[in-house]
Amino acid sequence: MTLKHPEIIQVPKDRQQVSCDDGGALGHPKVYYTFDGEDEVTCGYCNRLFTKKPTAGATPLKGAA
Repeated sequence: MTLKHPEIIQVPKDRQQVSCDDGGALGHPKVYYTFDGEDEVTCGYCNRLFTKKPTAGATPLKGAA
């Protein structure tokens, strides 16, 4: 079975930590994830994928330089 990600966020390669709150008042609590040497991390609440790899359809992380 292939895991479906509702949203894919591409982050800069030097980024070591990301946060996710699924946006807005109806989202989940804000949680933080570290990459721990991996290129991808998935939010345990909303299944949002944060990736350092170029991925078709990915949205660049807002506020990243």
